[in-house]
Amino acid sequence: MSITKPTPSTLRLLLTIKPNARTTSVVAVDPTSSIMLRIHAPPRDGEANEEVVRFLAKALGLRKSDARVVKGMKGREKVVEISGAAGVEVQDVAKKLEGLVED
Repeated sequence: MSITKPTPSTLRLLLTIKPNARTTSVVAVDPTSSIMLRIHAPPRDGEANEEVVRFLAKALGLRKSDARVVKGMKGREKVVEISGAAGVEVQDVAKKLEGLVED
């Protein structure tokens, strides 16, 4: 599942990242596998990871400090954990991200 809620105040998102893209955007949201993102930043020195965190925090209306990459620091498959998500439902997050999908 691409979006889970392991605790009442934590969300986990499974992402597939394509770095060095022209712009940062959501490519697809597949509830059974992962959320696909294009990331403008290059995959060096953690720049792409920082861009992922910044983009997701802004897209979901959260503070940047609430999101962090917890798995996949050096790969294209990443798990991002978002804390402070009490009252946020998985379906709401999926709808927000689906609304940002660009072709």
